[in-house]
Amino acid sequence: MKILYVFFSLLISMPLFADDHDYRYVEVNGNQLAYLCKGSGDLTFLLISGMGLDAHSTYKNTFHNAKPNGYQLCFYDRAGTGNSALKNPGVRTMAELASELEVLTRKAQMKQLVLVPHSFGGFIARAFAHRNPDLIEGIIFVDSAHESWYEDLRESMSDSAWTIMESIIEWERNSHSFEDFAEASRQSDLYSFKRDHPVIVLSRGLPHVSIRQTKMRYRDVDAYTDSWNRSQKALHTLSENTDVVIMKYASHLFDETDPWIVLEQIEKMHAKIHEKPNPAREDL
Repeated sequence: MKILYVFFSLLISMPLFADDHDYRYVEVNGNQLAYLCKGSGDLTFLLISGMGLDAHSTYKNTFHNAKPNGYQLCFYDRAGTGNSALKNPGVRTMAELASELEVLTRKAQMKQLVLVPHSFGGFIARAFAHRNPDLIEGIIFVDSAHESWYEDLRESMSDSAWTIMESIIEWERNSHSFEDFAEASRQSDLYSFKRDHPVIVLSRGLPHVSIRQTKMRYRDVDAYTDSWNRSQKALHTLSENTDVVIMKYASHLFDETDPWIVLEQIEKMHAKIHEKPNPAREDL
């Protein structure tokens, strides 16, 4: 029995896939940005990671289990994360992050896009869609942030808990990712996109309670979860063509437990886009 326990403990702790990939690179603002694709086709599903995270860590099981047919599945590392360099470290605005993605997709010749953002990546996806509506075929939000969460969280937490949250946000902005959650949450004008774009909102079904490691009180951990859940409902209203899915067996770090639900929704979005009427053919 002990041998079996050790075996399964090792199995759980081992990575499912080696990170040995043939990345491609493009230069954006003096930085070498890494991206990776599999499959082929004019349509690209582009995975966008959360704050300060490399895309492979966020989507490794999703990417490796995918078998794209009729489209390509790609991810990229923003400057300063993963395999992408940031030549001059410093805080970057949401407009700058969206511009970076614009240059990447243009140089990588990605012309029909379904964006699949996780967490903070939801802001970048929406800012990109706002600026490039004709390139977007759809968006699949994967437990993505909405700007309403910031103020709701501040109002819902105790003063001591909010002080902890502010220190985390400041650390990300000034020392780690150089991405500014507070600034991103003030940019609603950057985030509107076509109301008829097909959207899928995937939200976690299990609470993400790692914030408890800061010794935050239980009621503040609950405020963290409840305010996030309210912000997910705000995402439901972004399009008139929205499907809502609760990831019953996934927390915020969905890829560790249920990457298959994201893959299932990618296939559903692909089918929806494939079945979309072609106005040019209707005139024949």
